[in-house]
Amino acid sequence: MDYFKQLLSKKRGNIKTFLLDQKNIAGIGNVYIQDILFNANLHPQRPISSLSDREIESLYKSMKSVLNESIELGGLAYEKGFYGNKGRYDMEKFKVAYKPGKPCPICRTTIQKIKTGSTSSFICPSCQPLDK
Repeated sequence: MDYFKQLLSKKRGNIKTFLLDQKNIAGIGNVYIQDILFNANLHPQRPISSLSDREIESLYKSMKSVLNESIELGGLAYEKGFYGNKGRYDMEKFKVAYKPGKPCPICRTTIQKIKTGSTSSFICPSCQPLDK
């Protein structure tokens, strides 16, 4: 956790761009970032400098939770593991990822698809406000 805080303290820009950069943290792709940010109640365009210690801790815990669940399920459904077994982390496991127009699992607000740089993001505008 301390190393993660230290890593963030040296960066500028928004949190999604930071998480997508494999030089910062390897292995977190756009699929996982959607629910990682949702669980932490963070908008993908939130500036890193605006994150509180509590939000950084929440983000760290969310990364561990989402990635550990995927590992336990053998990875994403469209991937194969080391032994050639298909992963079981599929659309049913996603909370907001790739679910535009569906209700948020927490507050029932409609999930939106937004453009974030060269990628898209799926957010609940109520649970993940840009302005905090």
